[in-house]
Amino acid sequence: MRTLATLAAALLAAACTPAQMRLPDGLAAAGQVLPVEGIGGGNRGRFYIGAWQGSFTRSEERLALFDALVTNRAGADFIIEGPGISETIEATCRMRERVVELGVVSFTPGRMAYACQFTAEGRSFPARFELQEARTGLADALSRRQRLGEIALGGEVVQIRSVHRVAGSPFELASPIGYIFEQQGREVGAVELNGKARLILADPANEGLARTLTIAGLTLALLRDPANSALGD
Repeated sequence: MRTLATLAAALLAAACTPAQMRLPDGLAAAGQVLPVEGIGGGNRGRFYIGAWQGSFTRSEERLALFDALVTNRAGADFIIEGPGISETIEATCRMRERVVELGVVSFTPGRMAYACQFTAEGRSFPARFELQEARTGLADALSRRQRLGEIALGGEVVQIRSVHRVAGSPFELASPIGYIFEQQGREVGAVELNGKARLILADPANEGLARTLTIAGLTLALLRDPANSALGD
């Protein structure tokens, strides 16, 4: 009986465990994993990612005109401090998407775009974050909500692409389950968003790159992506 109870408990735990994104072999084997603490489903509070911490606020809204033209908006503001940051870095991020819905048919004349402006200790400095919906193949045209982008901060330039594959499954999800970070064609990190968010760093000893990836991962973890939104359901 004890063996059956143990097996049942294990099966229940497996069923309740959120699906994990499929990571490239190099990151899965060698990356340092940092849980993103404090965000959850809230719209304001404090976050903790390894040695970095700070505060955040975020929001989302869905505006419908004649039940056909829908505008999705979201925002995220945060202040972060930690390794590689002399005092603080502040970010103001905004997302916008326009969708036309005609019965069961919908199309997106204004694709999702998410961008941030940064300051350091209240002063502007050359940094940017951009993320947009991209359609590069048949899967994107049919259902996949692919996102591509880039962050440039403190001399580090990193490309961002959404991940839709689940570990252990041949199928893809329509909405992103996480993101891969690449630099000069090499995978340098990732952020998983399903369940409790976690940041993966391939080279945590590289302080400048780790700082940039942490800010990118936080920015993505705070996004109320319309692909996953419950507004309007």
